Amino acid sequence: MSKIAKFRIHQGAKTPQTQEWEDSLRGKLEVKHQIRTDTINDLENFSQDLQHISLVVESIQNNYQALLTENSRLKSTLLELVDDCYCWKGNRCEKCQKILKSLAPETTRKKFNTAQEYEEILKQLRKLG
Repeated sequence: MSKIAKFRIHQGAKTPQTQEWEDSLRGKLEVKHQIRTDTINDLENFSQDLQHISLVVESIQNNYQALLTENSRLKSTLLELVDDCYCWKGNRCEKCQKILKSLAPETTRKKFNTAQEYEEILKQLRKLG
């Protein structure tokens, strides 16, 4: 056999070390491919989850808007009841007083003690002076 033929045969036959390296390389490439495929699937699932969340948020917005509209109508109706009552500002009947109190924000329902307010103002002024 000529040297060229021996060289070709030797080139075609893989040594165990070369074969292990190639097997390792192929294994790594397969794992990378599987990871990329799994990532694409995960991204598709995530996209579908986001679309679902978007629909849920839109539904909540619509329901909240309907609630606000209904709340506004109810408040308007209650104020019309007060306006149509025989009583007047400064001398409201018991029912109108209840209606107005129910419409008032919590902060305006609290009665402030004028003396305590005056004392607080004086304390603040003394700290400044």
